[in-house]
Amino acid sequence: MIDHFSVLLQPSAAGKEQKLNGYQLYGCLLEMLPSETAEWLHENSRTPISQNIIACPAENGFLWEINVFEEDLAAEISEALVKTKEFYAQKADILLKINRVDLQSIKNFSDIRSRSAALMEKKNIRLNFLTATALKQNGEFLLFPDMELILKNLWNSWNTIFPETPFDDKDALRLLVRGTYITSYHLSSSIYRMKGNNIRGFYGNIIIGSRLSEPMKELLYALLVLSEYSGTGVKTTLGMGKTAIQLS
Repeated sequence: MIDHFSVLLQPSAAGKEQKLNGYQLYGCLLEMLPSETAEWLHENSRTPISQNIIACPAENGFLWEINVFEEDLAAEISEALVKTKEFYAQKADILLKINRVDLQSIKNFSDIRSRSAALMEKKNIRLNFLTATALKQNGEFLLFPDMELILKNLWNSWNTIFPETPFDDKDALRLLVRGTYITSYHLSSSIYRMKGNNIRGFYGNIIIGSRLSEPMKELLYALLVLSEYSGTGVKTTLGMGKTAIQLS
């Protein structure tokens, strides 16, 4: 299951918000939760959360997206967000007011399938990377997206989020990788700073094409829809890898 929280944040002072990133807000989220829950998340090697923050100029604020893949944790986060009217992001030295909290729930494969069905008639899909995104291979961060690594990353995310309907056919994954490719791109390199480290990555967009049978194309589009909630690549819990589909 996925509970997708969209939280509209209003900064108290102009200018300081440029220092905000998802790494800082994850720390703020932990402070809102009960101490035992925060400790569990801190110690868990695979945290059931992805989250990020992007500017929302239309509402003079920022959109903080929190995707939760565990039911009890989602309930705790929902309660914390409802109770919290404002909070202080210490590392950015800024007070943030919570103006609105919206919730979308995705319970199973059928919910994903209903969204991915709208993509089936499209020849190409634009995948936008809206926060710094990084893929890792042989211990090194890549400066360019690799379709095989993206698909394997989303495949693993699917099996973690929806263990009751896993994708466990490795031959299908090989066919998917073989038949999916990047046709064009518009990317910039990026540096994401956290814990005193600089993680190299990229942001921008790629156009994805495919030569796949209808069942395999349905699988591809289900994974791409999932990317909007799971994020793409590494450190999605800490604000990296925000991904959005755009039809082209």
